Amino acid sequence: MRRKIFGASFWDLVDAFYSAMREYEQIHYLYELRVLAHAEEQGVDREWLRLEASEVSKLLDFDKLAILRNGALFRTKEISHSLLRSQGRTHKFDRYISEVFHDLSILREEQYKVSTFAEEYRRAQEMAEYESLLDEVHEDFPRRVHGIQGLFAKAQVELESVLRAHRTDPLYVRSLYLFGDEVFARIPSYPQGKLSHCWQVFPDGGPAEAFLYAARSFAQGGFKEKALRVLDQALELAQSPPPYGYGNEEILADLHRQALELKRGFEPKSPVELSRMELHRADPATGDDAAPGINAEVPEDSGSFEDLSDELATWAS
Repeated sequence: MRRKIFGASFWDLVDAFYSAMREYEQIHYLYELRVLAHAEEQGVDREWLRLEASEVSKLLDFDKLAILRNGALFRTKEISHSLLRSQGRTHKFDRYISEVFHDLSILREEQYKVSTFAEEYRRAQEMAEYESLLDEVHEDFPRRVHGIQGLFAKAQVELESVLRAHRTDPLYVRSLYLFGDEVFARIPSYPQGKLSHCWQVFPDGGPAEAFLYAARSFAQGGFKEKALRVLDQALELAQSPPPYGYGNEEILADLHRQALELKRGFEPKSPVELSRMELHRADPATGDDAAPGINAEVPEDSGSFEDLSDELATWAS
């Protein structure tokens, strides 16, 4: 879910990155289908597949590569530079995205060469140059196509690490609740969409913990009914079985208790009263909620479950 960027936020980064990742997944999927279809037609293993220039040039959609590079991937790179570069230092996520952008640019050039220069060599009967160019792309295409997919996977892991350090950011948790279903749709590593994403960023409390932060933020903004709806979902999620390897039973039980307390605390208050309640502790936010230090180095963590317990207890009182 894109929004106009007044100041780069971590949600803007999430939105742009997963849009780029989803677009590339489609490009990669169609590439694989076409390669396997040619291998089946020739009756050979794909490792020994040999195609003519006209066939190689159709393995990738040149227009979709351009749209990805100049659209979602460019936005991801620019936002990442804004948030994760400071004093000459770069975060791993920023480096991986820069590599994706570089390799995708080269891939487009390789495709242009084989679709334009190779045909010119063939028509001019310059077969040595023609075969040399085909040798180059037969080796380079698979390496770059699969390499870019691998870089996206590495970047996703690093982005999840960044988000764990900023998981209490009000804009992030609100947007996660509101737009997560759309942003994380058709991401293979997130079979349950935003719920799967939550378990990566909130490994102990999962979506129940994320939604508690969101409910608190909505309440502070005076959105009482929305805050109560989020709390109802948090209550249900806190009692749902977590994915294997995730979730802390004691923390989930305490999250359920806190959600009940918050709901009881919110219900008798008006939206105006909720909006006037002060937070016990607020982490620096970014984007439209910006605080100084947007380009500071990403910390290892910002807040803990115990901090959340203290804050929620204050809110419910």
